[in-house]
Amino acid sequence: MNDETLLRTASSCRHYAMCKIDYLGTGLCASGPERGFVLFYPQGRMDLYRALARGDIPMTPAALEAADSCSLCGICDKQCYFTTGLRPVAVMRGLKDLAARFRASGGAPAPVADDDFLAELRAITGAPFATNDPAVLVTYSHDPCPVAVPTMPRYAAVPGSEPEVAAIVKLCNEHAMPYAVRGNGSSVMGFVMSDGLVVDLARMKAIEIDRDNWCARVGPGVSAFELQQAASRQGFRANVAEPAALVCANVMCSGIFSTFSAAYGTNADNIVTARFVGRDGGTFSLHEPAAPNLYGYRKQDAGLPGICVNASVKLHPV
Repeated sequence: MNDETLLRTASSCRHYAMCKIDYLGTGLCASGPERGFVLFYPQGRMDLYRALARGDIPMTPAALEAADSCSLCGICDKQCYFTTGLRPVAVMRGLKDLAARFRASGGAPAPVADDDFLAELRAITGAPFATNDPAVLVTYSHDPCPVAVPTMPRYAAVPGSEPEVAAIVKLCNEHAMPYAVRGNGSSVMGFVMSDGLVVDLARMKAIEIDRDNWCARVGPGVSAFELQQAASRQGFRANVAEPAALVCANVMCSGIFSTFSAAYGTNADNIVTARFVGRDGGTFSLHEPAAPNLYGYRKQDAGLPGICVNASVKLHPV
């Protein structure tokens, strides 16, 4: 493909995130689960190629790492073509060519300066899981909403536990740092970016099946497909729809955004309880008497009540 065709393909990614679940049984891009950031999944590399090709960001250490970590295995071609008709491997090859040409020219990657906030953030998550590298940040700067304006965050983090999420919220409060919580990046509602910190919960993938009580406790990084797989192995089914959608993100946003929404929902009727890190960095669960009523309707804008760090959802017989 020529550069224009590659750019068009890269710009056509809708963040549906089917490259982040093994729904065909062909495996996953190995670098994604290892590093956590969306940059290291095919979805992120599509965004990275577009940003580099358009000159939106310079070549950075993370950009080179993303290019190098792609093995051109072809798994994403099967996954993405099956769903959208796109063939991202050509873009992955184009990204590696960009990196090779950059190195051949003798260029040095643009320096990425640390600062005090990033140092404190890394003390919470570990150095590999917090960054201000533009190559990572650009993959969190837009979604498929046609009217939302791209917003470049200053930092991104992928915490691995509830205590880490709580510590991040407290840190943001101390520094008056705005933050947004990331699902799988396919929000067509838009306006969910942040010019401060983006918290990607993709590493928090715990699933616990409670057979006796017909429910499953899922972390915020668990996709609908992963929950359905786990439930099926135990003889149950879960009320979920889009396979790559993160269960907690769907529950806490607008429910199932699909043709199923007329008859089914993933909100109050589907939840046993859910646990949150509140805006003050403390924790609460919905079944506690003092917890806020997230199901009560008020005719006014509502702020973010907290970050959902796990939810117990109902399971049903097959």
